[in-house]
Amino acid sequence: MTTIYMVRHGETEWNAAHRMQGWSDIPLNEKGREQASFAAQKFAQIPLDAIYTSPLKRAADTAAIIRGGRNIPLTLERGLIEINLGRWDGHTPEEMDTLYPGQYDLWRTKPGEVHIDGGETFADVQDRAYAAFRRIVQKEKGKTVLLVSHMGCLSTILFRIAGYPLNDLWKHPIGNCALCEVDVDDGGAMKITKWAEDDYIPERLKMKVPFGRVKK
Repeated sequence: MTTIYMVRHGETEWNAAHRMQGWSDIPLNEKGREQASFAAQKFAQIPLDAIYTSPLKRAADTAAIIRGGRNIPLTLERGLIEINLGRWDGHTPEEMDTLYPGQYDLWRTKPGEVHIDGGETFADVQDRAYAAFRRIVQKEKGKTVLLVSHMGCLSTILFRIAGYPLNDLWKHPIGNCALCEVDVDDGGAMKITKWAEDDYIPERLKMKVPFGRVKK
């Protein structure tokens, strides 16, 4: 059995301000580092053979905190980077409404149909993220592995395994430093055993409203 643990990075100031956050390399804020420290406690007694992370600082720093003093290298995997948001990157919902009318609401309600100027679609993200996931599973067969990445990226991997449509992406949010787990047997069959588990994160550290504005 190959066990793949997947953790979303801790909070950044852009998360807190509900800014669109893609390839911009925003570091963890104090709250994000604290979230990662609780994830580290969760993993303290879990033997890990390998750690892969998105190259962005918010993910790599989360991975380093979870690793702690263990002598395991952090392998940067570009396939695990967040969606490229192109010209949307860094904008608040209100700014999106002014600059790209209607697009933020489409992002929230039908993310699988979004085409970002200068960026990626979630289908693009799913193809390269799932390909990276399969490469890691093959390379680390029979081992226990940690992947640290981003909500959009991790969600597309889980959606490919579960067979869910990308338009439902935000119906299954993954909180900062929340845990997902996929077990892969010797025949390659995959089973999701944890999805967005975050009971080890204190309530005071959880974001109550994951998006800046929720439209009905």
